[in-house]
Amino acid sequence: MNEPIVISLIQNIAVLLAFAMLYENFWLRNDKPRGTISKIFTGIILGLIGIVLMYTPWKMTPGLVFDTRSVMLAISGIFFGPLPTIIAMVLSGLLRVYIGGEGLWMGLAVIVSSGSIGIVWAELRKKWMRINKPIEFFALGLVVHMVMLAATVLLPEDRMEETLRFITLPIFLIYIPGTMLLGLLMAAQKRNFQNRIEKEKLYEKELSLRKELLENQQQLTDQLEKYTKLNTEYRAQNFELKMAKEQAEESDRLKSAFLANLSHEIRTPMNAIIGFADLLNLNGLDDKTREKYTHIIQNSGNYLLSIISDIVEISQIEAGQVELNETEIDLHEFLDDVYNAFKVSVPKNKNLVINLLKEKFLVSKKMKTDDIKLRQILMNLLNNALKFTDQGEINFGYEIIENAKITFFVKDTGIGIAPENHQVIFERFRQIDKGKSKINAGSGLGLSITKAYVELMGGTIELISDLGKGTGIKITFPYFQQNSPSEKIKKEVINQPIRTNGNRVIVVAEDDDINWFYIEQILSRYNYKLIRAVNGKEAVDLCRENENVDVVLLDIKMPVMDGYEALEKIRNINPKLPVIAQTAYALPGDVEKIKTLFDDYITKPINRQLLIEKIAVAKAGYS
Repeated sequence: MNEPIVISLIQNIAVLLAFAMLYENFWLRNDKPRGTISKIFTGIILGLIGIVLMYTPWKMTPGLVFDTRSVMLAISGIFFGPLPTIIAMVLSGLLRVYIGGEGLWMGLAVIVSSGSIGIVWAELRKKWMRINKPIEFFALGLVVHMVMLAATVLLPEDRMEETLRFITLPIFLIYIPGTMLLGLLMAAQKRNFQNRIEKEKLYEKELSLRKELLENQQQLTDQLEKYTKLNTEYRAQNFELKMAKEQAEESDRLKSAFLANLSHEIRTPMNAIIGFADLLNLNGLDDKTREKYTHIIQNSGNYLLSIISDIVEISQIEAGQVELNETEIDLHEFLDDVYNAFKVSVPKNKNLVINLLKEKFLVSKKMKTDDIKLRQILMNLLNNALKFTDQGEINFGYEIIENAKITFFVKDTGIGIAPENHQVIFERFRQIDKGKSKINAGSGLGLSITKAYVELMGGTIELISDLGKGTGIKITFPYFQQNSPSEKIKKEVINQPIRTNGNRVIVVAEDDDINWFYIEQILSRYNYKLIRAVNGKEAVDLCRENENVDVVLLDIKMPVMDGYEALEKIRNINPKLPVIAQTAYALPGDVEKIKTLFDDYITKPINRQLLIEKIAVAKAGYS
């Protein structure tokens, strides 16, 4: 999957978000039955969205293009119904005929099949009681896009194999998950709208009953008692409505924060994948450098896959589709396997000692448990400890309590967690946000998945931590005996020096090592001297101490001081110094704010040639 298709599909995703907003802000607003004119108008709008998608495609060859209209038409069939979807299919089909080319018949087949499957699926959902499970929308995406793959038979014979080779990976990585996520988003929008309608009806009922209470306040004592009781009930209802409103507002806030963070976390590995894939095309690379680039691409791809896996996993947990599969394990062999799997993931630049603590004198080392889920629980806790511990120790193992319970523990000497955040870290899509401290990489789902699995297995989870004092997490299950000593294994420490070269000076404020390495590989080829700052404060200090700085490349989200505050202080030092923002946040509101404050900006994934051009323009304006 190369750079053009990824960028084109990301543009398509942005259009699909507009499609979702149409559903929430236009279609759901009017809860009355839709007339024919309203449906026709909606169909025209959907057709225009399909046309926009078709004008931002990935082109294999003239007349053979791919976009996400299949996702839009399938979801439209479910949520907008037959008439609007058929109109959208007709408009999209007319444009596809106009475009022509060797992919014409395949394109028409995809349009007709996608919309038709969505319409039929909507009828079947009535029998399924509209369960809105992730598996339903995943299955919809799978069916629609298997038909798309089958439609390649309508291509010229010499194009079929090449087309299948180019579109199969995007279909499974983007089209099918995209269908699932868009379907879940619109189902949530419908559910939230229906909740708001019910709340308004309850409020109107309360007003009506209050009016009735005032009109009858002069009756006999028994009527007064009756209405006093009613008043108490409605006060309770009002309190519940207030709580529901606050919960809905909190849910909206968390959804927005999650989408913004998910965008950031997806774009960061995509930046590495696209960037280093581009660098692999350069001439003159030795085998060692090529191997390093390939390793970075593989790691970034694995990280991207882990984010998608977490989203699917938490969806399965919410849908109640996770079951226990208990087997008998040898406890010490199991922990040794976990230890060996974990130790290879510890970066060599972290000064850490990893300790595995086991009981020496057990009557029985056998334990009946779901070893897959227990392994995931321990790996989640160990990886979390590794994320927030740069030096010292990470200890893990188990203790036998009163011959009846077993407690697994993970303890670190990291940054710790303030008491007021002890519950927050286990909530879904929640992370400890230090504002100007970037300590919250990831989707924010790992600990919530861990807690859900512990409770599913009949256990309890306990957190012991304070700021600056490390963190300990214990999980306890029913079990057996007693005793304990330890074994220590030290990690090798390798410090990699930072290279700079050239005469023209650029301060690069980037806290992520892979992103810094990518930028360094690009700019060091153009005779620039690069000075790295790992946080916003260091960037400000470097600009204050070096009068010969030509350009500042400033990340927005950094530890200690973020990009906005660093920009303000740099402007006070040298108002004319060009500052280019680089960011993984690319939502419209973020971009508008950045454009008004910075001299220029570039979003991640970073385009190598665009970065070179922007730095050249900024430097030319400053010199």
